[in-house]
Amino acid sequence: MARVKPNISIPSSKKSRQTFENFVLEVIEDSFRFEFTPDELSLIDGEIFVLTLTNKEFIEDTLKVDVPQDYVRIYLFSIEQPQDTYSIVQSNDNIVITFNQSITRLPQDVVKEQFRIKGRIRSI
Repeated sequence: MARVKPNISIPSSKKSRQTFENFVLEVIEDSFRFEFTPDELSLIDGEIFVLTLTNKEFIEDTLKVDVPQDYVRIYLFSIEQPQDTYSIVQSNDNIVITFNQSITRLPQDVVKEQFRIKGRIRSI
């Protein structure tokens, strides 16, 4: 007697592909669900930004990432800044973000409320 083949429906339409893509986007969005405005903003040499999140820490799950930039996305004027333009350090109870190059034409006109920091960060 032959074994009965299971009746498994595996859709391969564009609709199912779109469902999968939406799922992946939700997972990515969930990874960066917490949004903060910097508590402090300072300039080095009048053009290099230093952003400070006070009393914050990274949320580290079972998968610990070596590079802090992988936990964070930084936006200025709603434009995501490339990860190679800044470094991030956890300093005591603060997260300090230092840019390594000028990112605006008139840095002295930028206020801290124009930055958005999204990531796996929580208040202490």
